[in-house]
Amino acid sequence: MGNLRSSYNWYMISSLNRRNFLKGIGVSIAIPALESLGVPADKTPAAKRFVCVSPNYGMNPGGFFPDQTGANYAMPALLKPLEKHRRDLTVFTNLDHPEVGGGHGCSNTFLNGIELKDTKDNPQRLLSLDQLLAEKIGQQTRFPTLRMGSGGISWSRAGVILPSTGSPAQIFSNLFLEDNPKVKAKTKDYLREDASILDVVREDTRRLNRVLTKRDQTKLDEYLTAIREVERKIQRRSDWIDIPKPKASDKVIRGDDELAVDLAYPYNTSVMYELMILALQANLTNIITFGHPGGNRLFPFEGITLGYHSLTHHGKRPDLLKELNIIETFYSDQFAGFLDRLKTVQDAEGQPLLDSTVVLFGSGMGNASSHSSRNLPVMVAGGGFKNGKHHRFERQGRDGRPLCDLYVSILQQLGIETDRFSTSTANLNHLLT
Repeated sequence: MGNLRSSYNWYMISSLNRRNFLKGIGVSIAIPALESLGVPADKTPAAKRFVCVSPNYGMNPGGFFPDQTGANYAMPALLKPLEKHRRDLTVFTNLDHPEVGGGHGCSNTFLNGIELKDTKDNPQRLLSLDQLLAEKIGQQTRFPTLRMGSGGISWSRAGVILPSTGSPAQIFSNLFLEDNPKVKAKTKDYLREDASILDVVREDTRRLNRVLTKRDQTKLDEYLTAIREVERKIQRRSDWIDIPKPKASDKVIRGDDELAVDLAYPYNTSVMYELMILALQANLTNIITFGHPGGNRLFPFEGITLGYHSLTHHGKRPDLLKELNIIETFYSDQFAGFLDRLKTVQDAEGQPLLDSTVVLFGSGMGNASSHSSRNLPVMVAGGGFKNGKHHRFERQGRDGRPLCDLYVSILQQLGIETDRFSTSTANLNHLLT
């Protein structure tokens, strides 16, 4: 009997090693790396994943950049939610895209540092950092990249801006439902009745648990529980998320457009971050971009009276800056929660995801009030970097340090052998490694 059970376990482990996902009709759930399945140790570079979070209109400079440099700087207002992660991140002042002018379009240049008008003879120059990484390290996963939220920062080698998916429900479907359209449609119909994809793979889960250690059973259960929680959050909103949004007539600072109260956003932000964690944990992708949308949406927060875009054109008015601070503090708070999860969820080697993931936060717009592309709000976290400080670069006339110098360091940290990217002149390894 013991030999039979041992043979069965070997067969199960061998079979699961070949596919590493739970299977049900119309559903495929990738599972995190488990010791019981004999996952080999990965000897890749210090970092092997990249996540970029980008608020379309940047962050108000007066609340973002610290006054002091070094490790013991006082956290400014917009960074205070990140105080507990001080040792996990690095803040930069005076990073620029020197070849980018002002205007709304500078947000689109965050990950490449080049304007469309400057690449007519060489569109490959528009290739963004995330898509270069997709070419180099993204082909080993089911999704070379995940582009979430608002689009506009990812550019292909052909010089084409790539779309993003703003619906958590659609992203969830893409991650876990089969691609066959007919099967996918039937599965969606089933799930609309408040069922769970975990019900569909229940038998496969039971078979897998028979050969897992207690530690791996706990790890798998935590992962599946996180999936179910995301399901519940999406389902709870399904009753109202497609309801036409109410309008509030108001004259904005610039223009006469009506303000739309967005019932789904920004509360979907936390779900987006949870989906990112699931995708990284199950090795569905190594590269994610998440863009906070711009536009003139009216945030449903107490104290907000004007649309987001209108508030960014504050002209330093204290009342408008106060409202803008509410929105941007929300962004910082959500980002802090994301770092919390990256520090608690483990990768295949039992290390926190944050240790092996370079997390970039920033925007191609430095001061939204003037649509400036100078002094961009940028932080980097995790990834095995030597974090914990604020670095301020001296400006040479109008120009600061090229942001693409940081991108060279990120590429190298992810194992890409290069000493140039876009407008870079060097790297920042002396500060980060």
